[in-house]
Order: sequence, then C-alpha cells, then structure tokens
Amino acid sequence: MVFDVSDTPGSSRALAGLGDRIRRLRASRGLDQGELAARAELDVSHLINIEQGEMTPALDVLARLATALDVGLSQLFTDGRPGPAAMVLRGNEVPTVDTDGMALQVLTPRAVIPGLYAARYRISPTSEGVRPVKHEGHDWLYVLSGQLHVDFDQGATTLRAGDSVSFSARVPHRLSALGGAPAEFLAVGATLLASPRGEV
Repeated sequence: MVFDVSDTPGSSRALAGLGDRIRRLRASRGLDQGELAARAELDVSHLINIEQGEMTPALDVLARLATALDVGLSQLFTDGRPGPAAMVLRGNEVPTVDTDGMALQVLTPRAVIPGLYAARYRISPTSEGVRPVKHEGHDWLYVLSGQLHVDFDQGATTLRAGDSVSFSARVPHRLSALGGAPAEFLAVGATLLASPRGEV
C-alpha cells in the first residue's frame, strides 16, 4: 500500500502532534511537567507551551527533551507504530520551521520504520552557531550546499557539498555554518542500530 500524505487532512503540519507525543512520553514515565522541565533544563512554562503546541522548540531543546525522556530524537517526531509500506510526502506539504537561525523540515511525519527520521536543515551563518546537542541513536549528515562545521568533544570537521559524516549521536556535537553563507544539509537519524549487546 502506498500512502500519499497530501491526501490526509491537516498533513501540511508535519510537526503536528509533537507536543502531544512529548506529553504522552512524559506521562508514561510517571513524570510531571516540573520534573521533566528540570531534567531538560527548561522553564515549566516553556514545556507547557511545547506540549500545548503553542511553541516549536529549537533543536537543542528537542535533544534535551529526548535525553530527559530517555528516547531517541526520532521518537519525538513519530508515534512508533509501523506505517504503510510506502509513503509519499509532497514538497508543498513540508512546512519549514525556523528557530534560532536554523530552518527545519521534518521529512518523516509518520513512521514507516519506527526509530528512523529524516530532516532537511538550513543553518544561517552566526557567530554562535547551534548549541551543542546529544541524544540517543546514530546520525548521518549529508551537505547539500555551503560549509557545515561539526564540532565533537575530541575533534571537528568541516563538510562541503557532497560530503557526509556519520556518528553516534550520544557524542555531544555542535553545528555551524562557515564561509559567510548558510549551510544546507540532510540528516537521517536512527535508534534502530543496536550493538550485539543491545546498546544503541
């Protein structure tokens, strides 16, 4: 079965349900809003706005929430239930969410494969860059244009169009654009890749 997202009412809101998924994950872990906010280093009012869908959190906030909930980042964007065998997502159905110098397009609004997500990012060149993040799973980045600088705990690399990098997302990483121009890249993340001991 092929599922065309454009046939679904309200499908233009790729991030719809994000706040509700965070609320359900929090409740399933027996946490109240104050406890989750403290674990994620957020103001309670900020968390309430996210859960109510009144605010779209920045990437570093999403990563902190995922870590505080002990889930992979992809689980904040998918409901974890297998979807249809194939899914079509039309370009005009993918909204861009701008937060703190970064534009994000979530390309997997529903899970075809639970634990897997894909997104397109555009980072504006700023002196600060994007705050370091870490979360469960593995990430793969592929640069479409510009220069993407990736800082890790023990090293850094600069990627240009056509370059890619893969790494454990548990390693703190900071992304920034170099050369005075935005960096645009694809990111694919997975919490499926387990070691023989069952670790991600």
